[in-house]
Formats: sequence, C-alpha cells, structure tokens
Amino acid sequence: MGHRRSSRPPVEITLDRLDAKGPSGTSARGDRYHVRAGCIGDVVAVQPGRKGKAREVGLVTPSPDRIAPACPVYGLCGGCQLQPMPTALQRAHKADLVARLVDFPCHGCDAAGPDYGYRNKLELSFGARRFLEEAPEDRSELAGSWLGFHPPGWFSRIVDVDGCPLGTPTMNRAIATVKALAPGPAWDNTAHVGHWRHVVLRQGDDGVLVTLVTHPDADEAQVRAVGAALFALDEVSGVLWRTNDGVAEVAEGPLREVLHGDDHVAITLSGAVGGGSARTTLRLPATAFFQVNTSGAGVLFDRVAEALRLPGDPAPGDPDGGPVPGTLVDLYCGVGAIGLHLGAAFEQVVGVELLPEAIEVARDNAAALGISGQWHAGPVEAVLPTLDLPRPRRVVVDPPRVGLHPKAAAFLADLDADVLVYVACNPASLGRDRALLAAGGWRLTDLWAVDLFPQTRHVEAVGRFVRA
Repeated sequence: MGHRRSSRPPVEITLDRLDAKGPSGTSARGDRYHVRAGCIGDVVAVQPGRKGKAREVGLVTPSPDRIAPACPVYGLCGGCQLQPMPTALQRAHKADLVARLVDFPCHGCDAAGPDYGYRNKLELSFGARRFLEEAPEDRSELAGSWLGFHPPGWFSRIVDVDGCPLGTPTMNRAIATVKALAPGPAWDNTAHVGHWRHVVLRQGDDGVLVTLVTHPDADEAQVRAVGAALFALDEVSGVLWRTNDGVAEVAEGPLREVLHGDDHVAITLSGAVGGGSARTTLRLPATAFFQVNTSGAGVLFDRVAEALRLPGDPAPGDPDGGPVPGTLVDLYCGVGAIGLHLGAAFEQVVGVELLPEAIEVARDNAAALGISGQWHAGPVEAVLPTLDLPRPRRVVVDPPRVGLHPKAAAFLADLDADVLVYVACNPASLGRDRALLAAGGWRLTDLWAVDLFPQTRHVEAVGRFVRA
C-alpha cells in the first residue's frame, strides 16, 4: 500500500502583481505563486500547490490599499476575485498584465460606467445542496432548494444569494421575487433529479428579460405562477420558459413558451467612435452572446474605431466626409455588434461567424440599421479564403479565448489589407498570435486594455497592426 504524499507547509507571499489566473506574489525563496483572489499589497499565508497555484489559508497583513468587499458572499461565490482592491488599482494592474502577456507597451486601461451594477446578464443556478464556509453540525441545513452561484470548483453546491452587486436593481428584484416563491424541487446535478434548474436575466433598454429553465416535468402551474409574479414587477419586459432534460449544467434548452411580454431585448451602444458620436440599437434574442457590460462595450468599440483609422480618413463626425472607401471585414463577428456599430463609416461590412443563428441576428439588425454588407456563417478559416473583398480592406478579428485558428492566422498573415485590429478576451492569445501575424509582415503599433469586468481578473485587449 502506497503512502500518501504529505502536503507542503504553508509559506508567506506578498501579492505584487495581477496574473491571468489571479493575484500573485513571491515567497522568501523567490518562488512565485498565484492565488484566486485578493488585493495587491496583501501579505498572505498560502498552501503551495502544483504549477504555481496556491490556496490562501490566511491574511497575514492587509494591503494599505485594501477596501471592504461590497458583496456579503465575496470569497464564497466563484464570480469576483478583486473586490478588496480599489478599481483604479485594478485597472493599473490590468494594463500591466496586458503589456506583459503581449510583450508590448500598453496605453492604459480604459473603462466606462459604474464599478458595480454594470452587468446586463446574470445566470443563476438552482441546487439541492448549499455551500457554506463552515459546514454546520446539523448537515440537514445544507439540503433543500437553493438559488445562487457556484463556489469555485464546486458545481454540485450553491452559494445562496439574495442578489448580486454586479447586477442591476431590476435584476435583483427579480431574484428576490423568485426566492420568495421558493419553487422546487431544485435540480440535483449529482443525482440528476429535480425540476428547477436556472434563472437567466438580460437587462435591455426597456427592462429585464427573464428566462426560467426547468426540467420538462416541472409543475406547469408553479412555473406560470413564478412567471406572472416576475412580469408584475416594474421594468420586467418579458418572461420565457425553456426546458432542459440533459445532465450538463447549462442554462439552455428548447423554448417551451413565451409566458409574458417580449422575447428579445434591445441594447443601445453609445460611443465617441474616434471623436464623433454613434448610437446603435441592436435587437437581440435572449440566447444571443453579447458583451455583459453595455457601457464598457461602447468604450471597447471606440478603441477599435481609433485603431482602424488611417491618415486621410474623413474626420470623425464630419457630415461631408462620406464613408471610408472599401470594406470593413469583421471576423468572429458574433451577432455583428462591432461591424454594425462602426459600419456606417464604411462603404460595406463583411462579417464571418461560426454560428448560423448569430449571423441571422446580424443580418436582421443590419437591415433595420440600413448597414450595407454581407454576413457569412461558417468557420473563419474556411469562409475567409472564398470571399471577394473589395479593396481597400480593414480587418477586425475578435476570436474566442483560444485565439485565431492556425489556418485563419496563416491566411490573415498574407492578406492584403491596410490595418488589422485584434480584440482579445484573452491577452495571452493576442501575444501568441502576434508572432504568427509578424511572420506575414504585420507590425503591432498600439495596444490598449479595456476593463469590461470590474471586480474580476478579466480584461479585454485591443491591438493595432499595420504592414511593416
């Protein structure tokens, strides 16, 4: 019988920078460890793990910059990591993180809107087992029907919440309404029994669209009662009912019924767009992917517009300037938000996205906005080489976290275009793909960070490339 390997003794580290997986610091021996959460400047005791990971076991000396977290379940919920850190300090370290991952100087970290209450989407889960920091002696308190978020690494447990500081007031009123009605039984994702699975909230211009996700066998009268109570709230624009009989912990499934109101949300983007002004209203289905921070998305698209500009372009907002000649190529375009928001400044937009349903949304919104262009469904690496793209060309790529597909990167490296703007939700992917583009003659000239996710470690990066 083998012997269990003893755990390594705790060590103290001083958190001195933000890494992709969280704050990190070095021990007295010079070993660097990253922890899930904290404030830069904290001295913490950690239990070292594998590959530079560590589990915090105690706060030794708090940072002089540390503030009280706004959320009562901070540290239990898996959502936020940086609430003890002032947002100005968060953004300074996010800009430094982007610069390190891309290996290029960063202009800084831009942001817009509030530090809390900024999310236009929240997804909560029902569960049959509650998560507490310390389990009570009477473990029956853990069983029941709970609504909230998962703790880090525990998809079989629920951190019970009354609301979320990142959500809007209407979202939190909707959460309180569902909790007061206590529908059940909650889905048990270990035994795969139960009926109530998720509540998804989307904040739009006209209110919140609520989606109830249940097992198909859920009590219809109970679902309708919850839906009616939600729609009675001010600023709830619609209630949908979806069903899911699968075992995966996903808040999706076929639409069973529009219980009340609208089945879409309207989201209006505002931005300076390089010095002019732009307002674009998109009509989106409940399941559409969109940036979770509406005001932050406006800032992000401003940086994209700035990066796309070339000498000789009409002045932003100049009514006599006319559109920029040629084509704006929007790759990995999703529902087409970037191309549609910036498209009026170009002769035409060409968008490519893997998901056909997203392309349909882009086409519908383009028609409503009067944007001239084409939208194609399919893998970028397969569709892009088949397109006839009128010159001159300006390219925006907004790939998933893994970055560009190697075939797409190879094609873009050789593409005849004037400027290429890379939007990265994972700056490390931009750093890797920078070398692939450089092999084809593209040179990185500017790099920005944009904070769409205050209180978390996540950050967007925008890189501008021109031909060397």
